[in-house]
Amino acid sequence: GIAAWLLAMVLSASAAHAHGGVGMQDNRCVLRIGPDLMFFTGYQPQNSRDEFCDDIPNTGQTVVVLDMQNTELRDMQTEIRIIKDEGNHTTMNGLPFLTDAELGSPQVLDPVTITHVLPRTYPTGTLNFEHTFPETGKFIGIVTVKNAHGQTYVSQFPFSVGKGFGKNIGIYVSMVVVLFAAVFMLWHLGRKQKLGAPKKPA
Repeated sequence: GIAAWLLAMVLSASAAHAHGGVGMQDNRCVLRIGPDLMFFTGYQPQNSRDEFCDDIPNTGQTVVVLDMQNTELRDMQTEIRIIKDEGNHTTMNGLPFLTDAELGSPQVLDPVTITHVLPRTYPTGTLNFEHTFPETGKFIGIVTVKNAHGQTYVSQFPFSVGKGFGKNIGIYVSMVVVLFAAVFMLWHLGRKQKLGAPKKPA
Protein backbone atom coordinates (compact mmCIF):
# COMPACT_ATOMS: atom_id res chain seq x y z
CA GLY A 1 0.00 0.00 0.00
CA ILE A 2 0.90 3.67 0.17
CA ALA A 3 2.53 3.32 3.61
CA ALA A 4 4.87 0.56 2.44
CA TRP A 5 5.79 2.55 -0.67
CA LEU A 6 6.46 5.67 1.39
CA LEU A 7 8.67 3.77 3.85
CA ALA A 8 10.64 2.20 1.01
CA MET A 9 11.20 5.56 -0.65
CA VAL A 10 12.36 7.22 2.58
CA LEU A 11 14.77 4.37 3.29
CA SER A 12 16.09 4.56 -0.25
CA ALA A 13 16.65 8.29 0.10
CA SER A 14 18.58 7.77 3.33
CA ALA A 15 20.61 4.88 1.93
CA ALA A 16 21.70 7.05 -0.97
CA HIS A 17 23.73 9.06 1.53
CA ALA A 18 25.68 6.10 2.92
CA HIS A 19 29.36 6.92 2.82
CA GLY A 20 31.50 4.49 0.85
CA GLY A 21 32.47 1.50 2.99
CA VAL A 22 30.53 2.72 6.04
CA GLY A 23 26.80 2.08 6.40
CA MET A 24 24.06 0.87 8.73
CA GLN A 25 23.17 -2.76 9.37
CA ASP A 26 20.72 -3.87 12.06
CA ASN A 27 20.94 -0.39 13.63
CA ARG A 28 24.71 -0.70 13.92
CA CYS A 29 27.29 1.29 12.03
CA VAL A 30 29.47 -1.11 10.05
CA LEU A 31 32.60 -0.80 7.96
CA ARG A 32 32.71 -3.28 5.09
CA ILE A 33 36.17 -4.44 4.11
CA GLY A 34 36.34 -7.20 1.51
CA PRO A 35 34.04 -10.02 2.68
CA ASP A 36 34.36 -8.98 6.32
CA LEU A 37 32.79 -6.46 8.68
CA MET A 38 33.95 -4.17 11.46
CA PHE A 39 31.59 -2.35 13.81
CA PHE A 40 32.39 1.37 13.63
CA THR A 41 31.90 3.68 16.63
CA GLY A 42 32.93 7.33 16.77
CA TYR A 43 32.45 9.95 19.46
CA GLN A 44 33.86 13.27 20.67
CA PRO A 45 34.41 13.17 24.45
CA GLN A 46 34.72 16.95 24.80
CA ASN A 47 31.26 17.51 23.31
CA SER A 48 29.12 14.52 24.32
CA ARG A 49 29.12 10.75 24.38
CA ASP A 50 26.71 10.66 21.45
CA GLU A 51 28.03 8.33 18.78
CA PHE A 52 28.28 9.16 15.09
CA CYS A 53 28.51 6.82 12.13
CA ASP A 54 30.25 8.73 9.37
CA ASP A 55 30.36 12.53 9.39
CA ILE A 56 31.95 14.10 12.47
CA PRO A 57 29.68 16.82 13.89
CA ASN A 58 32.35 19.14 15.33
CA THR A 59 36.04 19.91 15.23
CA GLY A 60 38.23 18.79 18.13
CA GLN A 61 39.25 15.52 19.72
CA THR A 62 37.69 12.50 18.05
CA VAL A 63 37.84 8.85 19.11
CA VAL A 64 37.13 6.01 16.68
CA VAL A 65 36.72 2.37 17.70
CA LEU A 66 36.63 -0.53 15.24
CA ASP A 67 35.48 -3.97 16.41
CA MET A 68 36.40 -6.79 14.06
CA GLN A 69 33.45 -9.13 13.56
CA ASN A 70 35.36 -11.82 11.65
CA THR A 71 38.11 -13.67 13.50
CA GLU A 72 40.30 -13.83 10.40
CA LEU A 73 40.76 -10.06 10.64
CA ARG A 74 42.58 -10.45 13.96
CA ASP A 75 45.46 -12.23 12.22
CA MET A 76 45.69 -9.66 9.44
CA GLN A 77 47.79 -6.50 9.38
CA THR A 78 45.46 -3.52 9.71
CA GLU A 79 46.47 -0.02 8.65
CA ILE A 80 44.46 3.19 8.95
CA ARG A 81 45.07 6.44 7.14
CA ILE A 82 43.02 9.64 7.03
CA ILE A 83 43.69 12.08 4.23
CA LYS A 84 42.33 15.50 3.39
CA ASP A 85 39.98 15.44 0.41
CA GLU A 86 41.14 18.18 -1.93
CA GLY A 87 38.47 17.38 -4.52
CA ASN A 88 40.82 15.99 -7.17
CA HIS A 89 39.93 12.28 -6.97
CA THR A 90 37.80 10.07 -9.17
CA THR A 91 34.17 9.91 -8.04
CA MET A 92 31.92 6.87 -7.77
CA ASN A 93 28.21 7.38 -7.12
CA GLY A 94 29.04 10.99 -6.34
CA LEU A 95 31.66 10.13 -3.71
CA PRO A 96 35.45 10.59 -3.98
CA PHE A 97 37.33 7.37 -4.59
CA LEU A 98 41.07 6.69 -4.76
CA THR A 99 42.29 4.39 -7.52
CA ASP A 100 44.67 1.50 -6.85
CA ALA A 101 47.49 3.59 -8.32
CA GLU A 102 46.76 6.44 -5.89
CA LEU A 103 46.48 4.07 -2.93
CA GLY A 104 49.91 2.65 -3.73
CA SER A 105 51.61 6.01 -4.24
CA PRO A 106 53.34 7.71 -1.26
CA GLN A 107 53.72 10.79 -3.48
CA VAL A 108 49.92 11.06 -3.61
CA LEU A 109 49.09 10.04 -0.04
CA ASP A 110 51.83 11.51 2.15
CA PRO A 111 51.26 15.23 1.39
CA VAL A 112 47.55 15.00 2.31
CA THR A 113 47.78 12.51 5.20
CA ILE A 114 46.65 13.97 8.52
CA THR A 115 46.93 10.81 10.61
CA HIS A 116 48.40 7.37 9.95
CA VAL A 117 48.15 4.24 12.09
CA LEU A 118 50.88 1.87 10.92
CA PRO A 119 50.04 -1.76 10.01
CA ARG A 120 49.84 -4.23 12.89
CA THR A 121 47.67 -7.08 14.11
CA TYR A 122 44.96 -6.72 16.76
CA PRO A 123 44.59 -10.10 18.54
CA THR A 124 41.69 -8.84 20.68
CA GLY A 125 39.78 -7.70 17.60
CA THR A 126 39.41 -4.12 18.85
CA LEU A 127 41.22 -1.15 17.35
CA ASN A 128 40.88 2.43 18.56
CA PHE A 129 42.61 5.66 17.70
CA GLU A 130 42.27 9.36 18.41
CA HIS A 131 42.78 12.43 16.30
CA THR A 132 42.12 16.11 16.90
CA PHE A 133 40.59 17.91 13.93
CA PRO A 134 41.53 21.60 14.22
CA GLU A 135 39.29 22.76 11.37
CA THR A 136 36.24 21.80 9.36
CA GLY A 137 36.63 20.14 5.99
CA LYS A 138 36.25 17.01 3.90
CA PHE A 139 38.35 13.90 4.43
CA ILE A 140 38.71 10.29 3.32
CA GLY A 141 39.35 7.40 5.69
CA ILE A 142 41.27 4.44 4.29
CA VAL A 143 41.38 1.09 6.11
CA THR A 144 43.68 -1.56 4.65
CA VAL A 145 43.98 -5.17 5.83
CA LYS A 146 46.52 -7.68 4.55
CA ASN A 147 46.91 -11.37 5.36
CA ALA A 148 50.04 -13.51 5.51
CA HIS A 149 49.59 -14.56 1.87
CA GLY A 150 49.62 -10.96 0.64
CA GLN A 151 45.88 -10.75 -0.03
CA THR A 152 44.77 -7.18 0.58
CA TYR A 153 41.37 -5.54 1.12
CA VAL A 154 40.80 -1.79 1.22
CA SER A 155 37.78 0.15 2.45
CA GLN A 156 37.39 3.87 1.78
CA PHE A 157 34.87 6.17 3.42
CA PRO A 158 34.65 9.91 2.71
CA PHE A 159 33.39 12.06 5.57
CA SER A 160 33.15 15.67 6.64
CA VAL A 161 34.01 17.43 9.89
CA GLY A 162 31.82 20.18 11.29
CA LYS A 163 29.39 20.10 8.37
CA GLY A 164 26.62 17.89 9.72
CA PHE A 165 23.76 20.11 8.55
CA GLY A 166 25.09 20.23 5.01
CA LYS A 167 25.12 16.46 4.88
CA ASN A 168 21.68 15.98 6.40
CA ILE A 169 19.91 18.59 4.29
CA GLY A 170 20.01 16.25 1.30
CA ILE A 171 18.18 13.61 3.31
CA TYR A 172 15.63 16.14 4.57
CA VAL A 173 14.94 17.43 1.05
CA SER A 174 14.52 13.86 -0.24
CA MET A 175 12.08 13.04 2.55
CA VAL A 176 10.04 16.20 1.90
CA VAL A 177 9.83 15.34 -1.81
CA VAL A 178 8.68 11.81 -0.95
CA LEU A 179 6.05 13.12 1.47
CA PHE A 180 4.69 15.56 -1.12
CA ALA A 181 4.56 12.74 -3.68
CA ALA A 182 2.65 10.54 -1.23
CA VAL A 183 0.15 13.30 -0.43
CA PHE A 184 -0.39 13.98 -4.13
CA MET A 185 -0.92 10.28 -4.84
CA LEU A 186 -3.46 9.96 -2.02
CA TRP A 187 -5.31 13.05 -3.27
CA HIS A 188 -5.26 11.78 -6.85
CA LEU A 189 -6.56 8.33 -5.90
CA GLY A 190 -9.28 9.85 -3.72
CA ARG A 191 -10.35 12.15 -6.55
CA LYS A 192 -10.53 9.26 -9.03
CA GLN A 193 -12.63 7.21 -6.64
CA LYS A 194 -14.99 10.14 -6.07
CA LEU A 195 -15.39 10.79 -9.81
CA GLY A 196 -15.87 7.10 -10.55
CA ALA A 197 -18.50 6.51 -7.88
CA PRO A 198 -22.02 5.86 -9.33
CA LYS A 199 -24.46 8.70 -8.85
CA LYS A 200 -27.48 8.05 -6.65
CA PRO A 201 -30.84 8.30 -8.44
CA ALA A 202 -32.81 11.45 -7.66
